[in-house]
Amino acid sequence: MAGREAGDAAIDPGGGHRADAVGRTPIENIVTLIASPLRVWSVITDFAGHPQWKPFTQLAGEAVEGGKATYSFRIGGLGKPITTAADIIRVDKPVAFAWTAGVPKLLLFEEVYELEADPAGTRLRHSLRFHGFLSGMWTALLRRRLQAGLVQSDRCLERQLRRLATQPGLKPRPTPVRHGGRKNRRPK
Repeated sequence: MAGREAGDAAIDPGGGHRADAVGRTPIENIVTLIASPLRVWSVITDFAGHPQWKPFTQLAGEAVEGGKATYSFRIGGLGKPITTAADIIRVDKPVAFAWTAGVPKLLLFEEVYELEADPAGTRLRHSLRFHGFLSGMWTALLRRRLQAGLVQSDRCLERQLRRLATQPGLKPRPTPVRHGGRKNRRPK
């Protein structure tokens, strides 16, 4: 069940909400996922696993607040992805994860995943917010495309969660049985 909802606040790195200086609303998608918040959190913050389910964007690095990551994305028909630096601005396990990329004051965007326990599993609010001089024009030109991208990304996340739920748990490798401990040394 995917739904759309717009708000007027963004997550700040300190964990609270702040009003956008120009009052622009984020581009959001809200969906209920049939998995626990911890399971959803684990998939979202496992950057090495992103290629298995994220269709347009990839993060590389570690999900550590204040840390740096590499963000790659594809534009249109370009075969090669564009890569830039990203800042991890919020890591609140298993409640919220946020990061930013772009050029401050010109065009900076923030992607936020907010997770809330729900009787069916997890209510995910996935949003994008743009900041800077070009943000109004960028958002106006691409709002529908960005909204569709969020919806598709969240559907891919949902499919990945279903795939993981149907895979049998990995069993630890059996430890070889050792008889007699250390080998006896021959006396000299």
